[in-house]
Amino acid sequence: MTTAQVLGARLRKLRRARQLTLSELAAQSGVALSTISKIENGALSPTLDKVSRLANGLNITISQLIGEDNSVAAEPPPNSRLVPARTDDGILIDTQNYEYRYLCGELKNKRMIPIRARIKAATMQEFGPLERHGGEEFLIVLEGTIEVHTEFYAPVTLQRGEGIYLDSTMGHAYLSAGDVDAEALCICTEVMRPQDTQ
Repeated sequence: MTTAQVLGARLRKLRRARQLTLSELAAQSGVALSTISKIENGALSPTLDKVSRLANGLNITISQLIGEDNSVAAEPPPNSRLVPARTDDGILIDTQNYEYRYLCGELKNKRMIPIRARIKAATMQEFGPLERHGGEEFLIVLEGTIEVHTEFYAPVTLQRGEGIYLDSTMGHAYLSAGDVDAEALCICTEVMRPQDTQ
């Protein structure tokens, strides 16, 4: 079973556990019904934006949607945690623009989402519309050169070892600006769920 199929099966299970139809989840998440159907059938790997919106629509965290965390109730995190992230560890999701490797997926109730990403798109025409999702993120370039495009600022070029911090609700795109696909480590904050703000 591919990663896309595993994620699709997990999404279907979580949606059905909440007794939601595809159209109800589409309304609650803002993700098109046809897109949700393709994800559930393993025919489409969702972008981080879609993962974030689906998790929000299900009223769960991103970790609960993509990880091994089967709980849906908020539990207080333990006061000491340690999970190594090895080279080939993580949940791999391959999209048109990025190859995401969600790290430490087995850790429950994370306050941030560590992602190792390979940046594939080289132009905005190839990338498509800017992505946006809840929270904030910090990206540091591991290999290659990355050009950061946002809806409010001029593009910023980052070399290996350089980083950028941004509000993830602002439209943004990471492009590979060198001869080879760039690699980066991106740390995203968890999207706040409605009950977390009450």
